[in-house]
Order: sequence, then C-alpha cells, then structure tokens
Amino acid sequence: MGIPDPTLENYLIGTARRRAAELLSLFAAERLANDETDVMSTRVGVVFDDYCAGLLDGIRSAMLPVDAAEARWVRERYVPLMVEFATALRDSIADSRARHAAAQLIQCKVLEQERQLRLVLESSMTSVPTSELASPEK
Repeated sequence: MGIPDPTLENYLIGTARRRAAELLSLFAAERLANDETDVMSTRVGVVFDDYCAGLLDGIRSAMLPVDAAEARWVRERYVPLMVEFATALRDSIADSRARHAAAQLIQCKVLEQERQLRLVLESSMTSVPTSELASPEK
C-alpha cells in the first residue's frame, strides 16, 4: 500500500486528536467527585483501551504495513498519539491519589497496547524481523 501522503497523515492525526478530545470530555463529564479510586481506574482503562483500538484501526485503514519502513511509519504515529492521550487522561484527574492509581494503570495499558501493536504489525507484514518492530530506527 505504501506510506500515506502528508495530507492523509495530517488527516489521521487530526482525527485521532479530535477523538481524544471527545473521549476526554466524556470522561470528565461522567466523572463524579466521589468516585472511588478503583472505579476511576476501571473507567480510565476502558477509555484508554477504546481510544487505542480506534487509533490503531484508523492507522491500519490508511495503511496495512508490509515492510519495515511502513511498520516504522505506523509505530512512529501510533505510539506518540497513544502517549499523548495517556498523559491527557492522567492529567484530567484532579485528586492526586486517584491520578497516581490511574497513572500506574495507564503505564500497564501502554505496554499492553505496544504489545498489541507489535502483534498486529507482525501478522500483517512479510519477513520483517521482530527487532525492527520493537523500536523506531534513529
């Protein structure tokens, strides 16, 4: 399929950021001041997983990577957007105790999503070493 042109790339990133803003607004609107930390953490996990699934689907719909350069393109867009959302989600929680619990959960979720990305990339690519998928080339 090839790496998408800059116009499509800007569209994908803009769409991901708009979706992130919508999810953060919904999360804030549904949050109650007296939410228990475990309830808050559960909601954070659900919102984060929902965002990441939509993000990965959006990027994959633009390009199904079949070589190392395409896989790097996907990873170089997916991971920063995922981390950007994770940071905003964590920072949207005012209570320090709940924010700390959410941050710990988000750290685990980021690792799970990176693993999921690696699995998706491995399954869609032809003969690309796993080492090329694990970290972007610098």
